[in-house]
Amino acid sequence: MPQAKNSAWLQIQSILNSINHMLILLVAVFFFVLARSLDFKDTAMHMFLTGTGFHVLISEALMSHYKINPITRWISHKNKSRYHGLLQVIGGSMVLLGAVGKFTDKDVHWNTWHGRIGSAAALGCFASLVGGLANFFQPKIALKYYSPSELRFRHNLFGLINFTQGMAAIFLGYYSRFFTRFVDNQYIPALMLTTALVYLLTMIGPVSSLLTKLKYRRQRAQ
Repeated sequence: MPQAKNSAWLQIQSILNSINHMLILLVAVFFFVLARSLDFKDTAMHMFLTGTGFHVLISEALMSHYKINPITRWISHKNKSRYHGLLQVIGGSMVLLGAVGKFTDKDVHWNTWHGRIGSAAALGCFASLVGGLANFFQPKIALKYYSPSELRFRHNLFGLINFTQGMAAIFLGYYSRFFTRFVDNQYIPALMLTTALVYLLTMIGPVSSLLTKLKYRRQRAQ
């Protein structure tokens, strides 16, 4: 009976994961089409870079080790790590590039929750990239303070926190002046629902992995 329940849960996860990939693809197309219609200028470029970085690439990166992910399930653990790292570097770089222009526009960027959380997400993204490199290469200076398993745990934890910040900024951005001006307001609730679903479905695998790491971490501490 437990085996049957486990099999059913894996099938449910597989279906949810496939739905998530489709939602991510739809969002990627939407961001590209909207930005292109505005010639990738100013806020349109900011939206495209940060939105694609977090909502598309980093979402996919977080699911790279998910055992029922159809994109990565057939490749080795090492190649999954490479795939994860590549998407994180590209997605993180897009987020940072998209945020740079807004950091200098204080009158616009610092007086909204979207701007404040987005700024924290961009800074956290930079820290996450640095932490990811430390986790992947495990330099001697990092190993002086933390074990390899501890590095992985911290990278996992801070990555999820940063992803939460980024998706929250995108969610709040749907009611920014940019979106309410250039997107039909009747579609905005659907965009918000899509972002919420992508966030929740993307978090299933990484949170499960984090809880497993936390369990072993507690056992070692005893």
